[in-house]
Amino acid sequence: MSTRSRSPRGGSKGAPQKKTKRAKSEFKGKKKSSAPTTEVGTEDTRKRTLEALEHLGHQKLSNEEGGYNLQSWLKSMRTLLEDFEEKVGSSSLSEEFRAKRKEFEDDFSKVQGTSQVESEIEEVRKEEGDIRAKLKEESERISARLSAIGGEKTSKSKDLDEERAKLRTINLERSRASIVSKLFGRSGPPAEPQEKRVKELEDALKMLEEETTNLQTVRRALEGAREAAGGIYEDLWKRLEALEKRTAELVSMREVRMQLVEEREKAASALHKSISDLKLESPT
Repeated sequence: MSTRSRSPRGGSKGAPQKKTKRAKSEFKGKKKSSAPTTEVGTEDTRKRTLEALEHLGHQKLSNEEGGYNLQSWLKSMRTLLEDFEEKVGSSSLSEEFRAKRKEFEDDFSKVQGTSQVESEIEEVRKEEGDIRAKLKEESERISARLSAIGGEKTSKSKDLDEERAKLRTINLERSRASIVSKLFGRSGPPAEPQEKRVKELEDALKMLEEETTNLQTVRRALEGAREAAGGIYEDLWKRLEALEKRTAELVSMREVRMQLVEEREKAASALHKSISDLKLESPT
């Protein structure tokens, strides 16, 4: 059993220290949370808003689908202005600011989006694609036919050479027959059937040559020689040219509507000036 004597304050030696620490902690917390709001708070809000307006006034919008577009920009502007108005209070807002804010809303409420333009571009490009697909299909059909004709010409030329050789043989046999044999009707094999066969092959080759010439002319037109495109393809080329021109116009229109560079810069600048000129009230 220990004989160590206890101090008269031994049983509660640490308690006052804990209380002191807790009191200091509470004091610090109260001091931190009760820091008074000064005019610097509204000036900071003004400064951040002006910096954001500088950025938004020169911000480049995205042309990509789903990117940061005009609607996204308008949302950012409205959010920024609403946050500023809430933090500085309605009483701090001048008539000039309210007028510029209303002018901003009125001007951009009239701005048409790009959805209508995008829809027309899609329609025009679809028709372009259909025409190009038709021309390509025709070109492939012609190429296939020219390839087939090449094979037919090779085959018929070979047959014609053989049939001509047979005709020469027949004519040679007939020329060698004696006068007596001819009197008895033995002048050799008849030449007429062979001559007819040779004539048929010659006519077929001539037709194939003509078809080849015509198809080559049409193919040149289909492959881009527009000045040579006549007949049923002339209207297709003219329509395609008109569609290409319209597509260029629509794309340019879309770029303008998507960016509105001057309009956005002007609106941001006007709001920037009106906020800079505000005489913010000092909090009481």
